[in-house]
Amino acid sequence: MKTILVCCGSGVATSPQVANKINDFLEEQGLDGLAHAEPHPVETAKSRIDSNPDIIAYVGIAPADDDLRETIEANHVTEVVGVPWLTGMGEDEANEKIKQAVLGSTQHN
Repeated sequence: MKTILVCCGSGVATSPQVANKINDFLEEQGLDGLAHAEPHPVETAKSRIDSNPDIIAYVGIAPADDDLRETIEANHVTEVVGVPWLTGMGEDEANEKIKQAVLGSTQHN
């Protein structure tokens, strides 16, 4: 099972809301057997990505800083800004990025 890491400041408010929307989308697309979204505090993102090869996407409510971005790129993780799931603006495009990350990850297994 692949993981979509969803991070906000504390990991207890915004990121669970976004993770739930992503998980609902994955279920609607029949992809929930391949991947799931997990909410976490942003300060844990770098170590989680470095230690878990099943993380295929990072969804940050705020853009990643340079250090985190280096980790994202080094581990070939797709980065998606999480704001569209909060505002509804651009949500279809963001969902498509997640879908492509999930489908792309299954081709490499």
